Amino acid sequence: MDTYERRCRLLARAYPLRYRQTRGEELIGTLLDLAKPEQTRPTLRDSLDVVRGGIALRLRERPPLWHWALYRLFHKRLPYAYRWWARDDLLDSRYLARQCATLLLATSPLWAFIGLMPIELVYTVISWPLIRMLGFLPQRSLRLYQLRRHGFDLEVQGDSR
Repeated sequence: MDTYERRCRLLARAYPLRYRQTRGEELIGTLLDLAKPEQTRPTLRDSLDVVRGGIALRLRERPPLWHWALYRLFHKRLPYAYRWWARDDLLDSRYLARQCATLLLATSPLWAFIGLMPIELVYTVISWPLIRMLGFLPQRSLRLYQLRRHGFDLEVQGDSR
């Protein structure tokens, strides 16, 4: 694989994995066809077009904030239109990190007032996110459960921690 193709594959990462698996070779082939002899990188215009297309696709497939928050915080099933986005999210290696970050962000307004709260409420504010995050540790079963809820019957490959 030459430098030009390697850079094209790097640009293609702007698209979701599912898209790259099904249409990635077409995208790379098109970029290779556009290349002039001895060209070592795609032109700025081609690069921006690929990245813009990938970001636009990701934004188009993303669920609305309300559905996303219920999905992320309470493991609610997303509407059918967003099932492929959910699959990509669940199979991504950074799924656990996103879950933990969302919980910390959701509880962060409470952390500002922790000194003014009664001690029982402080324990609740501290323990709830920690217990929820520890609950994500058996991530493989959570992922499989969520995948089945969204209509996908497949096994998560490898160790998912």
